[in-house]
Amino acid sequence: MSQSDTTPTTNPTEVAESATLHSFLNCYLRETGDYEVVDAEEVPVPTNGREQVIRAPLPEQATTLYVPLRYLSPTDRHLFDLPGYYRRDTEDTEDEALELDYVTLASLVTKELSIARDETGNRDELLLRALKSCKNVARFVEARQDDADQLYGFDTTFREAEQSLVFGHLLHPTPKSRQGIAPHESPTYAPELEGSFPLHYFRADPELVWQDSALSATAEVDTGGAESASEWVKAALREDPAVPDSFVETHVESDDVLIPLHPWQADYLLEQDRVRERLGEGLESLGQVGREFHPTSSVRTLYAPDAPFMVKASLNVKITNSERTNKRPELDRGVAIAQLLDTELGDDLRERFPSFDIVRDPASLTLDVGEGADGESESGFEVVLRENVFRDGGEDADENDARNAGPVVALCQDRIAGDGSRLGEIVRTLADREGRSTEAVSRDWFRRYLEISLRPILWLYLERGLGVEAHQQNGVLALDEGYPDEFYYRDNQGYYFPESKYDELDDVLPGVGERADTICPDEVADERIRYYVVLNNLFGVVNAFGSAGLADERDLLELLREELEYCRRFDRDSSSLLDGLLESETLPCKANLLTRFHDMDELVGSLENQSVYADVDNPIVTAVETASGSEADAADETARGADSEVTPR
Repeated sequence: MSQSDTTPTTNPTEVAESATLHSFLNCYLRETGDYEVVDAEEVPVPTNGREQVIRAPLPEQATTLYVPLRYLSPTDRHLFDLPGYYRRDTEDTEDEALELDYVTLASLVTKELSIARDETGNRDELLLRALKSCKNVARFVEARQDDADQLYGFDTTFREAEQSLVFGHLLHPTPKSRQGIAPHESPTYAPELEGSFPLHYFRADPELVWQDSALSATAEVDTGGAESASEWVKAALREDPAVPDSFVETHVESDDVLIPLHPWQADYLLEQDRVRERLGEGLESLGQVGREFHPTSSVRTLYAPDAPFMVKASLNVKITNSERTNKRPELDRGVAIAQLLDTELGDDLRERFPSFDIVRDPASLTLDVGEGADGESESGFEVVLRENVFRDGGEDADENDARNAGPVVALCQDRIAGDGSRLGEIVRTLADREGRSTEAVSRDWFRRYLEISLRPILWLYLERGLGVEAHQQNGVLALDEGYPDEFYYRDNQGYYFPESKYDELDDVLPGVGERADTICPDEVADERIRYYVVLNNLFGVVNAFGSAGLADERDLLELLREELEYCRRFDRDSSSLLDGLLESETLPCKANLLTRFHDMDELVGSLENQSVYADVDNPIVTAVETASGSEADAADETARGADSEVTPR
């Protein structure tokens, strides 16, 4: 919850500071486990009328944190009744308890980590990002506090959903930190402020350009007849009514290559010596032209409702954990995966799970200027062209793929004022329409969600050997009358090929693993799928139901457990994924606070060493009472049909 109590508030600073304290504290509690839940009468501080309080000792500083609880979550995103307090650990009963604001919390926690766990952490960088993130949240709250229909309405468009993330990742200590985009540029470039802009184009001699595509073999993608990345860019410019005829005649109908860039990145590159030296030598900046593109929830992926592709641009800006620049292996990976999906594997996936799809990144291009002084091959011009499966055909169109589709995280984020989320609004509306309880609707909604997301993901990973990093932002859900209808995975970075299954994929598309560059030990792939799909995505959805008062999280965790048991039919001996989820009381979980504390860039380095993982409680085991194996299997078979079927609504 982003507020300190159930009374709606529209003070942007108060809302932002409360949201920051919630996310920072929940990260610390989850990743360290250094706390206990105690009764109110056991603590020497005000409890705001609450019966339970979080007590978190900081022994290296002889200090204890006390934060009253509004909602205790088995999935570890609790709601607090602020203010919380901190107090020196002394025998003096008169020692004053002081109110805990987010700056003090961040300072105390990072100092404790520095002393007790690792002196090498970058404390100053983490504090700076927390401050910047909070200021950005306040700016977004102020701008969007009157946009309830767009943020939480029963019906939205893809653009509205992508630009609705006022708070961002609810279990990240600095969810809205951005280092590089100046405050005066935010109205243009921030999705939360509904920014939009034309793309900036560079003209380049063909011999200076590297490009690749799977367009000639990709029947699923509307390419306008283009078979290369550069041809696809030109085809889009020809059909764009905002592009002047003179631009088409001079540049589109030439033999040169046009590279579309995010305008912030274009300005950045024009200040670099490597680029300035090329200007006039086969490279020319043409400026911004064409239709308006809208930054989506990732900030750097750009969407125009009527364009044939989205643009995943490089952006030399630090966003949450990483500088968001495309790496050359990622460009190769997008094309390789697009080709893999056009084999019998893709046919099998579509036949079994028609409500699940993977959004393709079938083309990419960049300025190839050779290896730089830093040893990297990237020029900063790297751009991925992603198929636009969420096209808006306008009010008169028979079909509109942009309507009621958006990232899962947009359904789960807290309201600016008061309790709940967009998911809460949808479920309550459905309950009213159908004359049912929110608990009953929640169970049906979540069961359907599991069947069109988790089931195909686990089949694809366990049976076919392709893992996808389907966290809440990378998962796009299309709704039909409020219920889950289609699930899309999108991200050219997040694919995993477990070693034990790679030979089978190589038989389907020889060399795909070397091109995708993500063959990894099974235990690493298991760890990533476990965190991104279950701990991030599904636990986040469960928490959204519970924290909004729609259903008991434990009831939904029981449904998740049943679905995992069902998916054992896909299991393989080389994976411990399902065994761990169904049997272990703790699980390794990506620790966003500790990753940030160590100032790690998750897009750099080997898969094994991109982020910090910490053991957390597994509520699938600790919070769910399970039936005997035979009873559970029998109930499961009764409730579910064949692999390719889903529960009818």
